[in-house]
Amino acid sequence: MIRLLRRATADQGGAAAIEFVLIFPVLFVLHVAAAEALQVYLAQRNVAHIAAAMADIMAQSRTVTAADVDDVLMASTAMIHPFPNVNLQQRVSSLSASASGTVSTDWTVKKAYTGTGAPSVPTGYLLANESAIVTDVIYDYKPTFGLFLPETIRFTRHAYVRPRLSAKVEKSG
Repeated sequence: MIRLLRRATADQGGAAAIEFVLIFPVLFVLHVAAAEALQVYLAQRNVAHIAAAMADIMAQSRTVTAADVDDVLMASTAMIHPFPNVNLQQRVSSLSASASGTVSTDWTVKKAYTGTGAPSVPTGYLLANESAIVTDVIYDYKPTFGLFLPETIRFTRHAYVRPRLSAKVEKSG
């Protein structure tokens, strides 16, 4: 009997298979978690890039038409790739401060934007007689696997850029 027990404990033939079976679920979960984290990072980075690019492009003109703004909104929608753009909300606005420093909205254009609140700039950003292009982008990211993250993650990004060629970007049409 003792010989049989010694022989059973000395046999290491299936040890590697048992170790693999025990460690594989842990490695799989770590791999999926890393993939999810990378996708979330890429989505939020794309949203920030969209907001900055929209503001930058709009600030390069003296005047814009409704068609120009629509083109910028359409082009920036493609920037969310490889993620689906159905959950992308965009708003571009021109804000200006009066001689007394009161900030008001000159014009605003939205594309699928359901966010609440008027466009704004941080306190002290605009001095008297200054203006800025403000973009707001909201994206509802839905994780691929959904094992570790909430069902939907909402990314909200804003960008503020001062006009480059004039004191204010006017909108015509």
